[in-house]
Amino acid sequence: MSAVLEVRDLHITYASSSGLVPAVRGVDLEIAPGETLGLAGESGCGKSTLAMALLRLVPPSTQITGSIKLAGQDILTMKPGQLRAARWAQASVVFQGAQHVLNPVRRIGRQIDEAIEAHGSASVSRAGELLDLVGLGARRGDDYPHELSGGQKQRSLIAMALACDPLLLIADEPTTALDVMVQAQILQLLDNIKRERGLSMLFITHDLSVLSHTADRVAVMYAGRIIEVGAGDALLRNSLHPYSKALTASFPIIGDPSSRHQPRGLAGDPPDPNNLPSGCPFHPRCTVAIDECQSVDVQLRHAADDEERSVACVLVGKS
Repeated sequence: MSAVLEVRDLHITYASSSGLVPAVRGVDLEIAPGETLGLAGESGCGKSTLAMALLRLVPPSTQITGSIKLAGQDILTMKPGQLRAARWAQASVVFQGAQHVLNPVRRIGRQIDEAIEAHGSASVSRAGELLDLVGLGARRGDDYPHELSGGQKQRSLIAMALACDPLLLIADEPTTALDVMVQAQILQLLDNIKRERGLSMLFITHDLSVLSHTADRVAVMYAGRIIEVGAGDALLRNSLHPYSKALTASFPIIGDPSSRHQPRGLAGDPPDPNNLPSGCPFHPRCTVAIDECQSVDVQLRHAADDEERSVACVLVGKS
């Protein structure tokens, strides 16, 4: 089957007082029907910018080039009416920090029904059905956001995102503000819903450990680019790019006896998009960089011994 989401040569540039800021630089990715793609990387690498651009939720002054095809239709060429129809119905977003997303003066059930009404289905309320689906219970539809816990608010956001039966669910750091036990419950809920409904999902996180049991494939992002992509389990257990290795070393994989190492922090910070280093943007932080890394910016290419793995590193394949 054709991809639910297909992104090709995507460049996203913000206009700022200091000039143009390249936040996403030449990203290619696709998500198949029923597949979960995990997108990982540190804060500032471009993950959320990419997620917002998929439904053109970035500021109007933002420059976007390339193509974003959702169910075969290019989001970037849609007229406003077509774009409104695509949001919620074809793709929806579960944001991080539900307390900043929900309207504090409207009941939860009413907020869910508003999304359905916006797409022309106002005859019967589905809020109770959706709240039951996410394990919150139909009766909580009469509550205001301040009457719910953090995990309950996040469940209500998931119910809202499912209101119009989208093909693609974009989960942007949906468990960041939750404690570990509630985080596990939300992750399990998302996985169950994805399997029951045949949803495709883009799961964005800075924490690779949450992808170990949820992602079919993982893409690692750095300085606005995808620097490694491959099957989820294989990439998490045997990363090839030095940045991916450093990122996976920062998080133990829960339940994996082979991952009982002491987590190691990654020195330094992602580069300033306005002042990217020459060559590979990771080389100033890389502990195995060679002279070539300072001048050659390698694009994604297939790893010689793994057709499903692509890596952007001059060291991969060298003896």
